[in-house]
Amino acid sequence: MVSAGDKTSMLTNKMLTYGVIGNGPDIPWSAKGEQLLFKAITYNQWLLVGRKTFESMGALPNRKYAVVTRSSFTSDNENVLIFPSIKDALTNLKKITDHVIVSGGGEIYKSLIDQVDTLHISTIDIEPEGDVYFPEIPSNFRPVFTQDFASNINYSYQIWQKG
Repeated sequence: MVSAGDKTSMLTNKMLTYGVIGNGPDIPWSAKGEQLLFKAITYNQWLLVGRKTFESMGALPNRKYAVVTRSSFTSDNENVLIFPSIKDALTNLKKITDHVIVSGGGEIYKSLIDQVDTLHISTIDIEPEGDVYFPEIPSNFRPVFTQDFASNINYSYQIWQKG
């Protein structure tokens, strides 16, 4: 279990039916309204992200970031903390928050998917090219909520729970 305190972290992802979540630093789609789901889930929360993901999204308003990197990345933003490993990030976040949302990229998701209890997944109904993939959802997760959205690109939002 990934924990930054008393609550289990949540994993937020934008995912295609085919598992693609990125093409280099870019998200290879833009479904109207889907970004509002991300905002609603992450607003006023701590996000655990890799450096490449952080650089591609930037520091969004009203969020705090724990950025994991092996490079010499720095930030002057007071809402950004930088860590050399996921373990260091979680150890330090536990001291300052009781909730962390894992928000990518691919390597971060792969490292933590077995340790979270809740997945928030948007499944986008297209098949673009990409080189970053979401890991396979472990068999001990079950969907507990689904809502479909008609948009310029149709998508569905699901919540999965472990157990």
